[in-house]
Amino acid sequence: MARVSRKNKAQAILEPIEHVYNTAIYIRLSIEDSGTNRSETIETQQYMVEQFVNAQQDMKLYSVYKDNGFTGTNFQRPAFEQMMDDVRDRKIDCIVVKDLSRFGRNYIETGYYLEKIFPFLNVRFVAITDHYDTLKNSSSDDMVASLKNIVNSLVAKDISHKSATVLHQKQQKGEYIGAFAPYGYMKNTDQKNHLIIDPVTAPIVKEIFKWKTEGIGYILIARKLNEMGIPSPSVYNYQNSRYKAKKIPTGKATMWQGQMVKQIINNFTYTGNVTQGKTVESLCNGLPLTKKDKKQYVVVYGTHEPIIDEATFHNLEKMSESIAKQNNYSRKYPFKENIFKGKIFCADCGQKMIRYKGVSKIGTVRYTFLCNQYEHNLKLSKCSKKCLGEPELTDAILSSLRAQVELTFSLENKLEKLRSTKEYKAKQKKIKTDLKNTEKLISKNLMLCSALFENYNDGIIDLVEYNRLKSDYLKQAEELEEAKNSLLKAQALDEKILSPQNEWIKAFRRQKDTTVLSGEFIELMIDKIIVSGYNDVEIIWKFSDELAFLTEFVGGAT
Repeated sequence: MARVSRKNKAQAILEPIEHVYNTAIYIRLSIEDSGTNRSETIETQQYMVEQFVNAQQDMKLYSVYKDNGFTGTNFQRPAFEQMMDDVRDRKIDCIVVKDLSRFGRNYIETGYYLEKIFPFLNVRFVAITDHYDTLKNSSSDDMVASLKNIVNSLVAKDISHKSATVLHQKQQKGEYIGAFAPYGYMKNTDQKNHLIIDPVTAPIVKEIFKWKTEGIGYILIARKLNEMGIPSPSVYNYQNSRYKAKKIPTGKATMWQGQMVKQIINNFTYTGNVTQGKTVESLCNGLPLTKKDKKQYVVVYGTHEPIIDEATFHNLEKMSESIAKQNNYSRKYPFKENIFKGKIFCADCGQKMIRYKGVSKIGTVRYTFLCNQYEHNLKLSKCSKKCLGEPELTDAILSSLRAQVELTFSLENKLEKLRSTKEYKAKQKKIKTDLKNTEKLISKNLMLCSALFENYNDGIIDLVEYNRLKSDYLKQAEELEEAKNSLLKAQALDEKILSPQNEWIKAFRRQKDTTVLSGEFIELMIDKIIVSGYNDVEIIWKFSDELAFLTEFVGGAT
């Protein structure tokens, strides 16, 4: 074995670390992978990646992000999205995974992140067992990574196809494959794909069908159930430990809703005939969740004990069709796009408000926004009654927009005058100089820190001195990084907010002639609309933080 000279070793150690990366560890395990290979468990992945990160001089662990039970065929994963938020906030500039398949199995999207997004955001990416490091790779390494991404994508498609085939075969045999038994049933502990009667909830299901037969509407049935204190299906499942994740149901799931009642009434499984395959979705092929026609459902008769008879079910089915025909008069009026969809929230419960279409006897159409919680739980709801008309909301937004545009032009003029003063220019020049000096100090600190261990190894300093100096250098490094970040923020503030070219000013300047609202406008300009009291509207503009800061900075413009 060739001997490494002490001189070269010393030079290697004395080589300054150019940059210490704030590193994120990302770990993912899909349901399909769970339990199939011990090397892929969440704990094993985390241990392996942490060992790797701790061994790197130029990496400092920021946080560990875990997605357990999420497919790699898309990037809609909570921990991944949180990690990308931290990347965009500049908290992270390095991501380490065990291998490329843990990051993603869709080769197009994975390649887009590796080749476009991460270089753009200046993020280093490391896949340990694939020996892939964007800091050190050559073009041939990039080609190998692309090939591995293609293979990972093909593996995901193969797994998806095999899983779908097995599940379809089970459906055709009458085995129930849903994650949870329909309300009123529970899974047989000896045969998990077989439904048995739940003695606690089955009587409630019978009552629901009885009420509906008597002509009571879905929302009124939901109100009755809530007033009787009967837990919603989600709450009942949680109370009986039927969820793997111990998360307490929140939002709509905490109380009965008309839609829940409707799903029960329309579920043919309650007649003792398991009915599945109502939707289709293929993540690998990019096919979104799509409802299938009733004729395409997979129905197997006589699979379990019925809660209601088929005659009752079909009678209710005919009744629903008859009511739908009677209400058909409202459908002859053209549907108007809901440009406020997902933007309006009840101030009391925090949930999105629902748009309802009303048609008068003389044929005029009026859309209103209602609080769903209030409508379903009149006596129990803590929400106030709200009935916000769409025309009134549109007028309120246009009025607020005009005020915002006037404010924009006023602030823009004041800002331009302020930026032309000698004091402002001198302040920006000082920030630039301070930043340059701080970066020099950071480089010096890193060099001294790198040489410290060599001094200890050569006996120049003892262990006590080594630990003391190391602690001092690390503390100084943190202080310098904080100072640098503070200066960078001040610099970014000048370039992005205290500039006539800031996004907020440009956005409102473009809207100065707007008199008609569109979906694009709402999406671009409005973060959310909060309705309190009876119909008090608060509009949260997307650039409200910038506006507040700018207003304060120029000494107030209103």
